[in-house]
Amino acid sequence: MKNNIIVNCKNCNLYNNQLPLLDEIKECDVMWVGLSAKRVLNSNIPLDKSTNSGKIIELIENKIEGLKFYKTNLVKCLPLDENNKLRYPNLFEMKQCVENLIIEIEIIKPKVIFLLGKKTYDFVHKYFKEKNIDCSNLFSIEHPSYIYVYKRKYINDYVDKVIDICNRTIK
Repeated sequence: MKNNIIVNCKNCNLYNNQLPLLDEIKECDVMWVGLSAKRVLNSNIPLDKSTNSGKIIELIENKIEGLKFYKTNLVKCLPLDENNKLRYPNLFEMKQCVENLIIEIEIIKPKVIFLLGKKTYDFVHKYFKEKNIDCSNLFSIEHPSYIYVYKRKYINDYVDKVIDICNRTIK
């Protein structure tokens, strides 16, 4: 199965830090795409509800009935710097992992893809354009962890905005 390709990916060395984080493969209506994995201890699911991002995503999901959701990251494994601290993935790592995202999209068949944060959107949108892949279902939204940390008093506005996009685009 294509999922095994992702689980066993060794396109770059990030798998040495932590194996890929993957949600349960299933068709869905909404796909959340973060930039990269975080260090996890108790969960193998990206954007888990134990994270700041996951808390907001869970809030959104709980307010929308009848839709199925899938969580992933552009870079599935954990990017660490020389001091073993989380860092942004570099361009090489994103290029090595983007095909895994394409595999997920082909399997999952989402109606809406939320690209979380500017770095994720810029890279994925550019890649789709270069490869002539339909990008009409891509939506750029601020990363939920940014909202949680820096704009906490606007969480409800953020949630309403995302719900509105879902209501307008998913029929």
